[in-house]
This record gives sequence, structure tokens and C-alpha cells, in this order.
Amino acid sequence: LATRATRATEVVAAPGATGEGFGDPALATNGVRGGGESMGSTDVYSLDYAERSSITLGFGGRTVTNGPGADLVVFENAFRVAGSPSAFMDLVVVSVSGDGETWVDFPHDYVAADERTYSRSPNDWLGFAGRTPVLLHADDNVVDPFDTAAAGGDGFDLDDLPTEGVAGRVRADGFRFVRLTTAPSLVNPDTGVPYPRDPISNGADIDGVVARWLE
Repeated sequence: LATRATRATEVVAAPGATGEGFGDPALATNGVRGGGESMGSTDVYSLDYAERSSITLGFGGRTVTNGPGADLVVFENAFRVAGSPSAFMDLVVVSVSGDGETWVDFPHDYVAADERTYSRSPNDWLGFAGRTPVLLHADDNVVDPFDTAAAGGDGFDLDDLPTEGVAGRVRADGFRFVRLTTAPSLVNPDTGVPYPRDPISNGADIDGVVARWLE
């Protein structure tokens, strides 16, 4: 039986986790507690650009399936810069897997005029998570996680995956695991060097992940 809007509750892998403070991966599964448009949350698991550059989450053995609209929402910790259309962002590449071994990235592309230089415009980071502030709060603002205007976060749709190969199978059959990797720890295939980052950032901060349909 499919259910709606279920958060990831299982930490499958968290390389370099300390279990304390922002190094406690349980903070990525204990409910989303966004800080709003202009402030980040402190209820987050912090990634970096080296040992702790990714976290893999699961849904207690259940499978996230494809349905209308976004199938997954990633809540990172972006916030708007006062008096500016730009945002403070720690960008994330989102990957999914049916077996925890073979992974498929959601399509993403950095499209700034100079891809070796960091852009503070969310519009330049197509298909990345970490672009949109988090308004959803498990205690103070309980809204539909898939209502972007009310909840924030960045949605991902299995229909955006290719129709053939491993990606096609995930698109058709769904996935059990989601891996979040801080983008500047990965190489941009357009430049051959890692994705650029804001000079004052130190890695993405994961507040939570919610899936729409699960079996």
C-alpha cells in the first residue's frame, strides 16, 4: 500500500560522522526544522568537502515510487541574502539507488557564464539541491512538504531520469536509497575541476528528505 509524504528515517552511510553536534547524522532524519527565508537551521547534519562529503539515507526498507509531480524533496539550508535576489547556498548532487550499490544522479548542470567561478544565483545551479530556503518546520510550521511555496526545499522527479539503462529501471521501479553529496567535492564534467563554492561555505547542511509515494 502506497503512503504519502514519508521522511527518510534510516541512516545507511555517513562517512566521517562523529555522532556529536553537526556531525550527528541523526539530525538528517529526525524531522525537518527549517530556519526560514533568511536564516539557516541548526537541526542539520553538516557535510564537508573531504571525509564527510556525503550521506546516504533510506526509508526503512520501503521503495519510493514514481508518481505525478516531484517524488522527492531535499531540505538543505539555503537562505536569502537580505536586500538581494541571491542566496547563500551549499549545493548538493542527489543520487538514488534501488540496491545501494548502483547509483543514478538526478540530472544537474551548472550553467554560469564562467563555470570555474561561483555564482550566488540559484538559477545557475539547475538540478542541484540546496538552492531553496526551508520553511517547513516539524514543530512550528507543519505544511505539505511538496508545496514548495509553503515548505521550501528542492523537489526531484523520477520522470526527469533517462528512460533506458539503470536510470530507466529506477524511473520505472523506484528506489530505496538516496545519497546526498556536497557538490564541490565532485568534478564538474564541463570543466574537469570541482564545482566552485562560496568562499565562506564549509559544506552542505542536511535538514531532511521527504518522499511522496512509498511501497
